Amino acid sequence: MLAKRIVSGLLFLPVFYLIVWKLAPLYLAVLVVIAAAVGQYEFYRMAQNKGARPLSVLGMALGSAIIIGGFYYRIPSDGGLLLYGAASMLLITGVRLFSVRSVDGALEDVAATLLGIFYVALLFGFQVGVRLGGDGKQWIVFMYFVIWATDIGAYAVGMSFGKRRLYPKISPKKSVEGLAGGLLFAAVMALLCRVWFMPPVSIAEAAGVGLLLASAGTIGDLVESMLKRSAGVKDSGTIIPGHGGMLDRMDSMLFAAPVLFYYLMFR
Repeated sequence: MLAKRIVSGLLFLPVFYLIVWKLAPLYLAVLVVIAAAVGQYEFYRMAQNKGARPLSVLGMALGSAIIIGGFYYRIPSDGGLLLYGAASMLLITGVRLFSVRSVDGALEDVAATLLGIFYVALLFGFQVGVRLGGDGKQWIVFMYFVIWATDIGAYAVGMSFGKRRLYPKISPKKSVEGLAGGLLFAAVMALLCRVWFMPPVSIAEAAGVGLLLASAGTIGDLVESMLKRSAGVKDSGTIIPGHGGMLDRMDSMLFAAPVLFYYLMFR
């Protein structure tokens, strides 16, 4: 399993570097649209496992629309999100109202469809918002490196020294020691990123943002674990060898990206 995770990561790194560092932001937006659609598909499969029947195609279309809108019109930062949310609500409830399905389960169907849009697609889309900002490519790479370091530190320290369970009802394998290791690795990686490609950022800011993103990412990881446990599944999917599904790989990014986006907005 560990070997598969390492190979998957090594294969992804060149693609990630090319798209984020060398190409225009449009290419990252396309990648995020694809990743979000896969993540929504996995989420809707989990919802079906609980008996809901989300409007998957409509939900994925609206999810893609919010990311594309964020690229062209900066939806998260200009108030357009309220209009988008209202339109999504009207469309989804209207389509469910006039569908041939029984009224039974309508609440679950609508709720699952909306949650798939706003939990998966909207939160995925904040990566595009970060990329479009000042020094966007540096901050995107910073975020990914910090989250990856957090995962590695939590896994290595937790496996070696983990004794006290962090949140056993959600994730029995995570430990307090693993969390401490993840935060330490995140701070070190943040400082290395500052040396490598973000010299204008102060040492204090780099370390502080690194710890902030690591904390947000840990919560994102636990949230996805909660949803999977509720749905009775071990992994959200099987698309990434050694990691499971898209949501399994990107759960930390879902929470870290909006935190970084709004930090940079009010910085």
